[in-house]
Amino acid sequence: MAYLPRYTIVYDGCSFHVTWQCHNKDWLLRWNWAKQIYYDLLLKYKERYGIQIYSYHFMENHPHLTGTMQSKELFSNFFRVVNNLLARKINKQLKRKGQVVMDRFKSPRIQDDAHMIKAMTYGDLNGVRAGRDKSPEESKWSSYAHYAYGREDPLITPAPSYLALGATKEGRQRVYRAMVQELMLQDRINISNTCFIGDPNWVKRQYQELQEQIKSIRANKLMRRKTNFGTAPPY
Repeated sequence: MAYLPRYTIVYDGCSFHVTWQCHNKDWLLRWNWAKQIYYDLLLKYKERYGIQIYSYHFMENHPHLTGTMQSKELFSNFFRVVNNLLARKINKQLKRKGQVVMDRFKSPRIQDDAHMIKAMTYGDLNGVRAGRDKSPEESKWSSYAHYAYGREDPLITPAPSYLALGATKEGRQRVYRAMVQELMLQDRINISNTCFIGDPNWVKRQYQELQEQIKSIRANKLMRRKTNFGTAPPY
C-alpha cells in the first residue's frame, strides 16, 4: 500500500486490519518471549485507547490484527505507544539498538461484518501460507483456538460476525472451523497490500473517493503556498 495519510483511510468507529513488518524484514518476533511481550502490551493498552481486538496472528516477522476503534486519533496513538514499547523491550532483551517496527503500520479499513470474518479467517492461515504450519491448529500465537475450540483468550472481544454464526458455542465453533478449512482449499488471497477490504464495487468507490480527497488536499496545500508566497515581506 502506497503511503497515504491514515485519516484518509480510516474514520472514527470503523473496523480495521493491521499489519506491519519488522525492520529490514528481520525475524524479531520469532521468539515466544517476544510474541508474549507484544500480546501483553496489546492487552494492557487496548481499553485505554478504545480498541477492540477481534483476532490476531503473530508470525515471526509480522503480526496480523483485526478489530474496531473508538477514534482514529486514539487508534494511531495506541499503536504508536504499543510499538514503541515493544521496540524498547526487544532491544533491551537482545542488547541491540535501532528500529524494530519497519516504517508505518498498514491499516486497511474493513467494509462490514461479512468481510471482517473473512479477514479473521485469512489471518488464521498465515502460518499455513508461509509453510510453517500444516494446519491452523499448530499456531500457538493466534486467536484461531478461541474461535474454533473455545480457548479462553483475554485479548479477544468476540466479533459480532462470529457471534452471528450460530445460537450455541459449539455450533459457532463448528461453522468457524469449516470456514477456515474451506479457505484453505481456495486460491491464495492477499488483504495486506490494500487500503480497503470489502466487495469489489465498494472498494472501487472507496478508492475513487480517496483519490478525490487526495486531489483536494493537494490543491489546498498548493493554494496555501501561493498565498504565503504572495504575502511574504520583501527582502
